[in-house]
Amino acid sequence: MMKSIIVIPALNPSEKLIAYTDELIRCGAEHIVIVNDGSSKEHEPIFEQLERRSECRILVHKTNMGKGRALKDAFSYILGQKAWTGKSVITADSDGQHLACDLLRLDERMGEEPALKASCLYLGCRNFDREQIPWRSRFGNQVTSVLFRLLYRTSITDTQTGLRGIPYELLEPFSQLKGERFEYEMNMLTDAALQGIPIETIEIETVYLDNNTESHFRPIMDSFQIYRILLGNFLKYCFSSLLSALLDLLLFMAAERLLPSGPYQILTATVIARLFSSLFNYWYNKTRVFQDTGGAGTSIYKYYGLCIAVMLVSAGSVTLLSPLPVPNALLKVLVDTILYFFNYYIQKYYIFKRKPLQKADQASGL
Repeated sequence: MMKSIIVIPALNPSEKLIAYTDELIRCGAEHIVIVNDGSSKEHEPIFEQLERRSECRILVHKTNMGKGRALKDAFSYILGQKAWTGKSVITADSDGQHLACDLLRLDERMGEEPALKASCLYLGCRNFDREQIPWRSRFGNQVTSVLFRLLYRTSITDTQTGLRGIPYELLEPFSQLKGERFEYEMNMLTDAALQGIPIETIEIETVYLDNNTESHFRPIMDSFQIYRILLGNFLKYCFSSLLSALLDLLLFMAAERLLPSGPYQILTATVIARLFSSLFNYWYNKTRVFQDTGGAGTSIYKYYGLCIAVMLVSAGSVTLLSPLPVPNALLKVLVDTILYFFNYYIQKYYIFKRKPLQKADQASGL
């Protein structure tokens, strides 16, 4: 008997969804929430048949709103049912690629240590080393997995899996995350990593039915949205650095023109420009990039301590490498590029607090 509520978003599903739902019921699923995400009229008989099953609840979007919105609306619906208070949720795709036996295993895994694992996100991960995996799926997942590990210090072998186990305690924050389509699932992972929510995985069978023709994933648009979420924090950091560098240059030019001529004119202009540009960089990184909602506290001291440390390491590294037959300017570019990534990492995890869960600003379409 499955203890979890099964959530299945569906857009123009085939009749396989009926057979898949019946198999889940035979495996012990007592509560199945299916979201009709704006399917065409010819698919209405499928949802009508499913609605006749006492285990099924059908939610309807009048127009297609995306997988992310379908999942969030299902979470909100579940939170509104008092009889379901405390029940965990398992999300699955409507094309039957997530086998019922894997859902059963995930449900059992989630129930093993409920007291200790209440805030743990569970993922059913495919093994991408198997031969039947399409090259496009294998390559895309490997790229996102590597980037995710580098940017979020969390190793996930299948970042795009739709089979996820979510404890009841996480439904409310996850229902408020940004993302209306496939990028929502990536946002769930990034926010879990930033919040320090443990992520556990179980290996599942890899099934691609009819060469994955039932998938509604848009390779260009949805991939762009996914990588925008994945790289968004780092790109904000790059933009902050660019703005700070521009401000530093403008302030230096202004100070140099206004200050009286003398031996310390350039030094004074440099100090003034760097002081104000660094304060701007600190403020922008704290409030916009890493969304630290706490007071300045010790973070500003840590920030300037990091600035001094990076400056000394840069100068020391270039000095040590200067005997090489390479121009010092090029050595500095290489050293500072490496330090730039370390700078981002240290600010993100050791100077600024983890950002809060992102709030959605779009209303439900149910």
